[in-house]
Amino acid sequence: MNEQQLTDHFTQYFSLKLADTEELRQQAYRVRYDVYCEELAFEDKSQYPEKMEFDEFDAYSDHLLLVHKSSGLNVGTVRLVQPSVSSAVEQLPLEKFAGHAFDRDIFDLKALRDKKRCEVSRLAVSKHFRRRSGEQSVPFTTEGVDVLFTDAELRNFPYITVSLYLGVAAIFELKKHEYSMVMMEPRLARRVSRLGIMWRAAGEAIEYHGLRAPFYITRDILLNNMKPGVRGLYEELKGQLKPQLGLD
Repeated sequence: MNEQQLTDHFTQYFSLKLADTEELRQQAYRVRYDVYCEELAFEDKSQYPEKMEFDEFDAYSDHLLLVHKSSGLNVGTVRLVQPSVSSAVEQLPLEKFAGHAFDRDIFDLKALRDKKRCEVSRLAVSKHFRRRSGEQSVPFTTEGVDVLFTDAELRNFPYITVSLYLGVAAIFELKKHEYSMVMMEPRLARRVSRLGIMWRAAGEAIEYHGLRAPFYITRDILLNNMKPGVRGLYEELKGQLKPQLGLD
């Protein structure tokens, strides 16, 4: 499948939406609740009686929803946390919870507080869109909708997580941030590097809901290394988001 075919095929079944209203953000929080509270038990679900997982960082984040077009279901969500450079209060989640993981000789967090920085955070994909081999012919019902994926749709599932990363990468570029950071499993960083999304290690792996390490990327690193196979999808998603961000 060439670059254009990948883009056309993926966008035939999925679209990326900026969650720029309270209703849409609540939909993102519900996806996060299902994944982080119910499925993975990373968070205490008793703290979220309305079944929406959210925190203080959401107030200064852009949230994305990936939508399955034929059913209207939310496939997954991710946010880009963007503290104001002028704020002495706003910070990144990893500054609050994992700052000790950074190697200051590689990436000095404190020295970058006056830079436009952001963090990829709270990526969550609904379990229904992570179906394993043998489950393809088994329909499921959710939100009153009966869903049975076609073989063509299932072939796009490996790109779901990638598309969410590309979506926040597009916001990162469009809003002209200087640095983006993430706490990520090293094996996931290696996997996305094969696509040319070259997160750079910024410290050692620590226990952080599993073994995760801090990584960073700049606009130049992002744009100069992206493989042709995903460049078209990136440009398509950026084109979808630009007017939604009011940058058209």
